Amino acid sequence: MNHKLIIFLGLMFISMITFAQTKNSATEVKDYREVDGKIILDVIVNGEVAPFVLDLAGHTAILPEYVEKFHIDTNVAGRLPYTNFLYKQVATTGIVSINSIAFGNNVFGNGISAFVLEDEPYLRKLGVAGIIGSTLFQNVVLTIDAQRKKITTSKPYRPSYMKLDHRADLANPLPGLPVVCQVILDGVAYPVLFDTWYDGMIAMKADDYAKLSGNRGGEAFITNGYKETEKTSETKIVGTCDFVKEHLTDVVVTENKNLARSVLGTEILKRGIISIDYQKQKIYFQSFDLAEVKDDVIEDIATQIVPGKLNPITREYFLEHIYDYRKDKEFVFKGDKPVVIDFWATWCGPCMRLIPELEKMAEKYKDQVLFLKVNADKEKELCTMFNVVALPTLFFIPVGGKPIIDVGAQPEKHEQIIKEQLLKK
Repeated sequence: MNHKLIIFLGLMFISMITFAQTKNSATEVKDYREVDGKIILDVIVNGEVAPFVLDLAGHTAILPEYVEKFHIDTNVAGRLPYTNFLYKQVATTGIVSINSIAFGNNVFGNGISAFVLEDEPYLRKLGVAGIIGSTLFQNVVLTIDAQRKKITTSKPYRPSYMKLDHRADLANPLPGLPVVCQVILDGVAYPVLFDTWYDGMIAMKADDYAKLSGNRGGEAFITNGYKETEKTSETKIVGTCDFVKEHLTDVVVTENKNLARSVLGTEILKRGIISIDYQKQKIYFQSFDLAEVKDDVIEDIATQIVPGKLNPITREYFLEHIYDYRKDKEFVFKGDKPVVIDFWATWCGPCMRLIPELEKMAEKYKDQVLFLKVNADKEKELCTMFNVVALPTLFFIPVGGKPIIDVGAQPEKHEQIIKEQLLKK
């Protein structure tokens, strides 16, 4: 693809994505699972939790049946500076706009454009809704630790256990496109896409493979788009492979004539931990035993709920005491006392005016109702899960019931809901 065109696409792509970053420093560690060698993430899309395959060489895309399941308005077209996948042979039927999407609190987006896949039976066999590409991670450092099956998202820095002397530059012309890094095979440098769909080590397009020296290898597998893998005998074993600062030997390289670009696959994740700093355009890679892995996550201090106060809560408290959407699809309130939850933000004028009024109500209904507040700038996953897009948004939850949702600062109306719906007066 023409270099100027790639730069143009990157600029267009960045301008079409809306992200909001509100923390100077944050680290989040989440589990992932593997199915048939693919990395599976649980992502919240328009309030629905669904599994997706992580493909850093691909683009965000969903199977056609999930357009309705995710309540996507097909009258609102998504916008991308290209009409199909850049580097993979994948049939699509259009581009839609996803209202909100989140993977934890660090990784989120609004108005995200996504391809609708034509038909991918293998993705259905994997039990996923679609693909998550690099775009969603543009504001964080993404770290994959295959030994622990953990994905860490951090900003603005890499995790402290990743060493500065084990980094290299990315070869991307601009952020917003799939990750391009470099491998040196028997002394010759090759640019490769980091492809988390491909579960081999290195697969090369035909012209790169023709230039490669090395002894003939045995059978291996190749991929074509999102179809199941196919066997091939076109492999070579190279004596040395240098990636970032690691020196590997006897690496199998596969020829794949389906590829638009040569790729580095997830076999590399069996050799060490990888971090991608999209903002600084750096990639880190080190062996598992180079340093002790200690997560930089700030421990969540147990939330103290004081009757008569408007108490701040986190996602962790919500999951434990209000409703765990990871386990129950239908809202099941765990509490034995009615609850009012205020989604607010410091920059929201009506929110700040409403807070003193809610504090008065908290004191007034001290022994009857719990009053809680959620900082919408910090708890992006909760906001995405419940489609909280306007502030203030209040949840009034009766015992054994589902939330009554009200938007806007209307203290008199809020108190009426408390009396009539929560206390049945």
